[in-house]
Amino acid sequence: MAAAAGKEVDMKKMELMKEVRAHQVAIGELNNLPPSRAAYQKTCNIFFRKDIKSAVASQQKQLDIAKAKLQK
Repeated sequence: MAAAAGKEVDMKKMELMKEVRAHQVAIGELNNLPPSRAAYQKTCNIFFRKDIKSAVASQQKQLDIAKAKLQK
């Protein structure tokens, strides 16, 4: 019983680490785009066109949330 709970915690931690890494990669990719380009950001099931700065800010916010969950 305790081993199953420990395994579940490890799986959640791995998923959060993958999510953090994905946000870090997204921020890196967005920072490499020229400022004149636009990016598409998925919100629910709809893609919205945004400028690079707002897309980076949104990814940074999601990264901070994921890191906070990982700290718990």
